[in-house]
Amino acid sequence: MAFVAAVPLLVTGVFFLPRETRLALALLYTEPSILTSYASHFVHLDLPHILANLLVYTLVVPFSLVVSIKSGRRRRFYIVAITVLLAFPFVLSGLNLLFPRPRIGFGLSGINMAFVGYLPHVLASHLESERLDTDTLGETVLQLGFFLGTTVIALRVALSLQPGLSAGSEWLLAAGVGSALASILFARPIVASLRAHPHSVEEFAPPTVLFGGALFVLLVLIGFPQVSVTDGSVVNVFLHLLGYSLGYLTPYVTFRVLGVDIKALRRYR
Repeated sequence: MAFVAAVPLLVTGVFFLPRETRLALALLYTEPSILTSYASHFVHLDLPHILANLLVYTLVVPFSLVVSIKSGRRRRFYIVAITVLLAFPFVLSGLNLLFPRPRIGFGLSGINMAFVGYLPHVLASHLESERLDTDTLGETVLQLGFFLGTTVIALRVALSLQPGLSAGSEWLLAAGVGSALASILFARPIVASLRAHPHSVEEFAPPTVLFGGALFVLLVLIGFPQVSVTDGSVVNVFLHLLGYSLGYLTPYVTFRVLGVDIKALRRYR
């Protein structure tokens, strides 16, 4: 758990630096540097911002670690976490710079959303470890989680856009509807199984998965609040979406598509 606690300690330590130092570490989109591309993700300028990000981190990361340990996926979690903390800041900053504008970027939100994107993997692995015949169910839950989260994100952002920020809202609504349809498609086998075995709800949805699913939806809602301009600042929805998508897709491609086996890699050291 020391590994998990290191990030809040780092973020809190940076927060107590002089404001001028924190501003110097923030990512200036028109004049980026390698240092600010990484360090900006651990910078916060006000108390509500840092408290909100620490809350999300505290909710998702320890839970994911505990469930991963219980599922026999401890090493996988650590590999994902190290990748998110060491590599993702540069990737998120680099992709953000595709749209240069006279603003600064900072905060742990992108990293947090990467861990939220990984949460469906944690829950699917837990299902697969609890039952011997849930390879298909785990995969279904994994894909359902991603599309359900995408539905919430797209519809929440599109419906909250205010005048002056509404460009592309039609595309967001279309993406939300498409993701909702995909969610229904992936939910159908689960619903059919529950109808066929009405007394096996706990078998198909153990308490850990139910709690994790509720936590996942809650964190998506927190990570994508109402889009508005306050004191000249605006929530970087693009960064949050990048973090969420990369947090889901990177482990999916690595472990589900390519079939990378952590234990096998360890044997060939």
